Amino acid sequence: MKRRPDTALTLGSTLVLALLSGTAQAATVRAQLGDHGDYSRLVLSVPKGVAPVAVVDGCVLRISVPDPVRWPLASLRDSFSRRLSDFVTADGGRSLTATVPCGARVASVMERQNLIVDVGGPPVPGVKPGAVEVPTEVVVAAAAPEASPSVGVAEMVEALNPIGTANAAAMTLPLPAESPLPPGERVRVRGDRGEDSRDSHAMHPPHPNPLPGGERENAPLPVVASLEGEVRDSIQQTLRQLERTPKPAPQAAEPPKPPAPPPIAAMDLAGWAGDDFNRKREVLQSALEKAQGRARVEAQIALVRFLLARAMDEEGRAALETAGSLSPAPDQRYALRILGDAFRALDREDAPDDNLFVQLPAGAMPDHNVWRSAALAPTRWAAAKEGLPIALRRLLDYPADLRSRLLTTLAAAADEAGDSAALNLIVLEMITVDSVGMADGRLDYFRGRLAELKATPDAALERYDAAAALRRGPFARRAEVRAIELRRGLGRLDEDGAIKALEALRFAWRGDDVETGALAALGGAYARSGQTDAALDIFGLLGRRFGATARGRDALTAGRSLLTAVLDRLEQSPPGGLYALALQARHGRLVTLADTSDGGLRRRLAGLLLRDGYGVEATRILHALTERATGPRRAELGATLARALIDGGREGEALDVLARTGGAGLEPELAERRALLRADALLGDGDTVRALDALRGLGGAEAARLRAQGLFAAGEWRAARTAFAELAAEREATGAEPTADDLALQGLAAYLAGDRDATRGFGEADRARLAGTRWAGLLDAFAPPPADGPLRAESVERDLAAAGALDRLARAWRSTH
Repeated sequence: MKRRPDTALTLGSTLVLALLSGTAQAATVRAQLGDHGDYSRLVLSVPKGVAPVAVVDGCVLRISVPDPVRWPLASLRDSFSRRLSDFVTADGGRSLTATVPCGARVASVMERQNLIVDVGGPPVPGVKPGAVEVPTEVVVAAAAPEASPSVGVAEMVEALNPIGTANAAAMTLPLPAESPLPPGERVRVRGDRGEDSRDSHAMHPPHPNPLPGGERENAPLPVVASLEGEVRDSIQQTLRQLERTPKPAPQAAEPPKPPAPPPIAAMDLAGWAGDDFNRKREVLQSALEKAQGRARVEAQIALVRFLLARAMDEEGRAALETAGSLSPAPDQRYALRILGDAFRALDREDAPDDNLFVQLPAGAMPDHNVWRSAALAPTRWAAAKEGLPIALRRLLDYPADLRSRLLTTLAAAADEAGDSAALNLIVLEMITVDSVGMADGRLDYFRGRLAELKATPDAALERYDAAAALRRGPFARRAEVRAIELRRGLGRLDEDGAIKALEALRFAWRGDDVETGALAALGGAYARSGQTDAALDIFGLLGRRFGATARGRDALTAGRSLLTAVLDRLEQSPPGGLYALALQARHGRLVTLADTSDGGLRRRLAGLLLRDGYGVEATRILHALTERATGPRRAELGATLARALIDGGREGEALDVLARTGGAGLEPELAERRALLRADALLGDGDTVRALDALRGLGGAEAARLRAQGLFAAGEWRAARTAFAELAAEREATGAEPTADDLALQGLAAYLAGDRDATRGFGEADRARLAGTRWAGLLDAFAPPPADGPLRAESVERDLAAAGALDRLARAWRSTH
C-alpha cells in the first residue's frame, strides 16, 4: 500500500523554497563613504558568499559581483566625497561604477563580508608614496651636528653628497673648456668669483643627459684638483656656519592636490533646443535608436541637452539616469555631470558647494556665469550677484522657456534678499521675454514686489491686482495672497477679513505650490487672532501635504514662518497652558524639519515647555540640539540643558552633560555660568565638599547663595548664618528680593547656631513670602512657648502619636500606589 504524501509538508517546503529564493533575489549591499586626510574610503557590506571584485579603468572604479544585487545608490549619492562621485549601477545590478581622480592610487581589501576600497590622490613625480618631502637644507641641518672631526672624509662625502661617493673619487682627467651641465648648475671651486657661502655646500641632484646620443656615462666629469682637501675645507666651513645659524624648523610636506577638472566649455543652448520641438525630438530619438556603443551614449547626451534647453527638468533627470546606465567613457561621464549640475541649478538646490559651476572659476565665460548665478542664487545671493551682468547679457540668447525659468529663479532670490537694484535689472529683462511662461502673472508679481521694496504700496497693490485678475497660474495666486497681507498691514483689512479672504483662496485653489503660502498666511492670521488650535492644525496640514513632495522645501519655509508666529503667540500667553505640549506631541517631527540650522525655534519651544512645567519633553529637545552642536554653541546649550536637569532633580545627569559639553576657549561669562551650574549640581547631589571647592574664586549673588547653602548642608551653622547675612546685605544693596529657601535656611542656621534672638527679626513681609511654600509655619515653630507655662507632656505625647499614625498611613499609601 503506497503512502500518500503529506499535503501540509509539501506546501510548507514550497513556501520555504519560495522565501529562500526571494531572499536571494533581494540581496542588498550596505555602504559607508567618508573622507580622511589623504584618502577616501568606501566600505561595502556584501551578503554572505558574494565575492566582489574592484577594478580601476582610467578614471572609473568598477566593483563587480557575480549575481545582481541592490546597490544603495541613494545613500551613496547623498554622501559627499572629494575622490568618489557619480555612482551608477550597470550590467543589470551586477556592477557599481564611480568616478575617481585620473591616476589615483586605489587599494582594495576584503575583510570578512566587507569590501574596503581606499582611493588616494594621484602620485607626485619624484616622491615615494607615503614619504614626507623634506628640503635639502633641513636634511643638512639635521645630519651635521651628529658628525665629529674623527669621522673620515669619505664618510662625510657620502653623507653630504646624494649622488654617492663614486662621483667624489679623485680623478686626473683634464677639465673641459665648458661645463656640460645646464646653466646655473656648474660645480664651483671655492674662491671663484661669484661664490656664495650659502651655496658652497649645496648638493645638486643628477640632471638628465645634456649630451646628444645619450653618452653621459662616457662624458668627462668636471672635477676639482685636490678634491679631498677642498671637500674637507667645505665641510669645516659648513659646520662652522651651522653652529652660528639656528636650525630651521622642519616643515611638513603638503599633500598632493588632485588634478583640477577641465574648464566647462560654452553651451549652444539655442542649437540644442532647435526651432521645432516635435521635429527636433524625433530626430534625436531616431539617432538614439540606431546608435550603438559610444555613439549611443553621445546620442543620449544630445537628448539630455535638448531637454535642458527646453527646461524640461523631470524628463532631463530621467534621461540622465539612462545615460549613466550605458557605461559612458570618462569624458562622457564628465559631460553628464555638467548637465546634471545644470539641472540641479534649475531645480534650485540647497547645497551647491559640490556643483561644478560653483567649484570651478567662471572668469569671463558667459554660460558659466549664468549657471553659477542660478546655482548660488537660492542660498548665497551675494556670491550669485557677482556674475549677474554677464549672466543677464547671455540670457538674451537663451531659448524662451529656459530663459523664463532662470530669470524667475534670479528674481525670487533678489526679492528674498531685498536687493531692489538687482531685481529691477531682472524685471527689465523679463519684459523682453516673449513666451507663455511670462503670461501667468509672474511679471506683474515681481513688479509688485519691486514696488514694495521701493516703499510704494499703492503701486504694488495695482500690480498684484493685475496679476490676480488672470485667475490661473501660481503667480496669480501668490499675488492675491500678497495683496491680502499688504492690505492687512496697511490697515485696509482687519484680521477677520483677512482670514475670510485667505480661507476662500485656500478652498478655491488647489494643485500648485501657492497653497503653501496661502496656508502659512492663514495660519499666521489664526495665531495673531488667538486661534492657536487652528494655527497648529494648519501647521500639521503643511507638513502632511507637502513635506514629502517636490514642493517640500517651499512648504517647510512657509511652515517656518507659521511656527514663528505660533511661538510668538505662546510666549505672550500666561504660563501653564497646554499648547506648547500639544505642539511638541503632535508636530515634533515637523518642528524639527521646519527649524533653522541653529535650532532657534526648537530652543524657544523648549523654553516654553520648561516654563509650563514639562521638563521631560524640554530636556529631550535640548539633548538633541546639544548632541548636534559644536564649539561654544555646544557649551551654551549644555549649560541650558544642565539648568533644566537640575531644576528637575536630575543632578547626576546634569554633571555628565557639563562634563561632555565643556571645552577650552570659552567666554568668561559662559565659563562662570557653567562653574556655578556644576557647583549647584554637586550640592544637589550631596557632594558638599566638592561643591564648595568648585565655588572658590567665584563672586556674585548666585555664588554667595550656593556657598551659604553648602555650608548649611555641611552643618556649619555659624558660618552658614554669616554667609546668609552677607547674602541678604548684598541683595538689599542691589534691591533684589530674597527667595523663600534663603529666608528659611537663614533662620534655621541662626536657630541651630544658638542665636535664638536672631529669629525675632522676621517680620510680616517675611511671613507672607514663606506662605504657600514648604516653609510655611516655620516662623511659628521658632516662636517661644506661651507665657502661662511650659507645654504639657500629655499634649506633646498626643501630637507625637498622631504624627506616627500619619507616617504609617503615608507608607502604606506609597506601597499600594
